[in-house]
Amino acid sequence: MKCLQLKQPGSLIPTHTALPQPGPGEVLLRVTRCALCRTDAKMFAQGHRDLTLPRVLGHEICGVEVATGQRYAVWPGSSCGSCTQCRNGRENLCRQMQILGFHRNGGLAEFVAVPRTSLIPLPADLPDALACLAEPLACALNAIEQTNLRGGQKLLIYGAGPVGLLMAMAATARGAATWMSERSDSKLKRSDQFRKGLNIASHDNRSDLAFDAVINAAPAREAISAGIKRLTTAGCYCVFSGITNAAAIPVEVINEIHYRQLRMVGAYGCTSSQLQEAVTLLWNHRARVNLLIERHIGLNEVEDALRQILAGKTLKFVVKLA
Repeated sequence: MKCLQLKQPGSLIPTHTALPQPGPGEVLLRVTRCALCRTDAKMFAQGHRDLTLPRVLGHEICGVEVATGQRYAVWPGSSCGSCTQCRNGRENLCRQMQILGFHRNGGLAEFVAVPRTSLIPLPADLPDALACLAEPLACALNAIEQTNLRGGQKLLIYGAGPVGLLMAMAATARGAATWMSERSDSKLKRSDQFRKGLNIASHDNRSDLAFDAVINAAPAREAISAGIKRLTTAGCYCVFSGITNAAAIPVEVINEIHYRQLRMVGAYGCTSSQLQEAVTLLWNHRARVNLLIERHIGLNEVEDALRQILAGKTLKFVVKLA
């Protein structure tokens, strides 16, 4: 089969390999679409804490079970199922987690072996290109849940990239009033139709609005300092995107958390139930979500797409494999 293998950061090699052999409890999936995200681009450029090499990247996967022809979105994790986190429905935090495209070969290949428990059946009229966005949307749902955001509350999201926009869609669906802060005018312009359809306003940091929750869907450290100041008393800040530079967080940010009894939480990955919810949400908004797809590409275009993602000026690239 054809695949792309990351040998080391910066070295993404087209490769022909044998079909993966499913282990106990696994199935062979023919990959139809695999979307690319900033984490893929970061792994390509510099590696990642959870990445083992060499590796076939790709964790936003839609495919067809070879044995049955059934279409699925894929929860990319494989957890132990018995630890405290798994038993409490937080399998994304399992210390034995194995993730497709990180610890195991992922979806930038014609076929992939996945645990049957990771398969989420798809509605017949949800296109493959949208179904593979269930994983980033599920991660966005996880972040929203960590803030305990309720209908009628105000949410500010830093970053109007694809995952930030999916997050805004999910928050709006839950009845929250949602604003987005984005320093790139071109990104705001590209997402204008998507945001207007959901009544999502842009926030220019000059208003005196206070928010019940703030989430960073951008890797800039400044989003933490600015976002903490935008919270109402007893509000919640969710760190969704990892910070890419090593600059220190100012002490006054910590003091803000202390004096105004703010909460600061993290969000990493998603659970299989959140991915199931994401599939339903994508189906409900399938015409709108299609606006987030920048381009459909082949395996031979992936490296260039990853470089464009790192430049921060694109929406979603979806790799067509079948």
